[in-house]
Amino acid sequence: MEAGAILPIDYWQSIFSHLDHDGLEAVSLVCKDFLIISNIYKHSLQVIHPGVDMLSKQLNRFKQLKNINLKPFTGDLDEVILEIARSDISLQVLDICHQDGLKAESLKELGSNSKMKILKVFNCLMRNSNLQDNDLVVIANSFPNLEELDLRIFNFLPNNCLANDSCSPWFPTDFGVEILRNNGVTEKGIAFLLRNKPNLEALSIGNIKMDSSQSTITIENSISHAKALTSLEFSRMDVSDILLIAVAKAELRLTKFVLHFCKKFTVTGLLMVLSNYQLTKLGLVEGDIADVDIELVLSRDVSKLTHIEIKRCQVTSSTLFLLSTRCPSLVEIRMKQIALVGQINDGGINFPLFKNHSVQNLSETMQNYTGIEAILKSCKLIRKLILREYLKKKIIEADNSELPEVNLEDLSLSWTGIDDKGLAALAKRCPRLVSLEASHCDYVTTEGIKQIVNNITTLKYLYMRGCDGVKSGDLLEWMLATGNLASLKKIYLGQNTFTEEQMDQFSHRGCLLR
Repeated sequence: MEAGAILPIDYWQSIFSHLDHDGLEAVSLVCKDFLIISNIYKHSLQVIHPGVDMLSKQLNRFKQLKNINLKPFTGDLDEVILEIARSDISLQVLDICHQDGLKAESLKELGSNSKMKILKVFNCLMRNSNLQDNDLVVIANSFPNLEELDLRIFNFLPNNCLANDSCSPWFPTDFGVEILRNNGVTEKGIAFLLRNKPNLEALSIGNIKMDSSQSTITIENSISHAKALTSLEFSRMDVSDILLIAVAKAELRLTKFVLHFCKKFTVTGLLMVLSNYQLTKLGLVEGDIADVDIELVLSRDVSKLTHIEIKRCQVTSSTLFLLSTRCPSLVEIRMKQIALVGQINDGGINFPLFKNHSVQNLSETMQNYTGIEAILKSCKLIRKLILREYLKKKIIEADNSELPEVNLEDLSLSWTGIDDKGLAALAKRCPRLVSLEASHCDYVTTEGIKQIVNNITTLKYLYMRGCDGVKSGDLLEWMLATGNLASLKKIYLGQNTFTEEQMDQFSHRGCLLR
């Protein structure tokens, strides 16, 4: 029966306009009418197939696309960019994560399409690139409405580019982000970009040699032109107090500020920035910062902070107490390889940092900390937990009557000592888990993953990498034989141990296998 025979088409259009990406994908399979209507409201596309011909068909089919994600794409990058450039869509967001860099000619071709002039967000993560200052000029001239630009180069492509829909979090990833590394981009090129893109809202720069003697146009005397900047990240470069003072005096709209492996600055320059802006996101990663400096930072007005990252810095119990009491709005905390100085109660509930009950996302690298269960009990809003190098076999006890069901939805475990019993406890206490990542967890076996899949009916995303005890073939055959994949939408195994037939079988069940 045709959809129009049940309800008028405009009624269906009104309904479909409220569906998200997954909802549109689901209803498009029902009938031809639903497929046609869903095409109208499909605004985002993730390109997986390496063939450009397939993309050409998709571009002709989905005329209302605003967002194209090329991160999973492994084909010829320049060919696919040229195909997008020749299309009739009005693109606003373009995400790329690829082995090869973009050619300037491809960027010019993309910018020559008048409908691409409205591009607002351009994220390009590359392994190999030869970007020059002139390429930034091309970008500035081709995309006049650009608000966010992120050009990063990696020694290797991060796994989460392939595993997740997004690998551009609010803080640099833990894969050693190196922005504009070893290429021809200079401080002058960045300064030109700042002067010619006044509507630029977010900028990440790094590995730039700061040498004002080479040019009179510098970041320091250009930063004030970028009045719309709300997010600024410096990575792996010398950042002087003079530059920080220039940022402080620039009267930007800054709400996010990150210093990632930067040197030459002191707490004096950092305090100038904090005094002039009410930041909501602050990242300090391996700077020349002592515990007393962190305390000075937290003594400023940091009441608006919602996200903070402290890595490879020295902190004390008083520092953590200040973090808890001075930052009541915190919803995300990231700590990695911090030096805890002095005596700190490891009972979790008395650990001063975790008296903040508003925290929703927590990322920790603490090898022997045993208070995770108490934290989950105290901070009932935590939805996302990331643990790295956590050596305990269990995070929570399955038979602990004092701990109610945990509201965790996203759990990431990397290089941990957790075993199958630990996973079984998670399956019992975390019934609403949506995403599970286990990377390099040596004591996890196929049986442990089976318990998770079998007992958690809300699980949609399963990412496995480097877990030698998990036999991918056995796990996939068990899922198909028992039907235990009703809720799963994406399984990432990090190795090509599955067959084309298995990929088709999972695809027909609505699950992407990679």
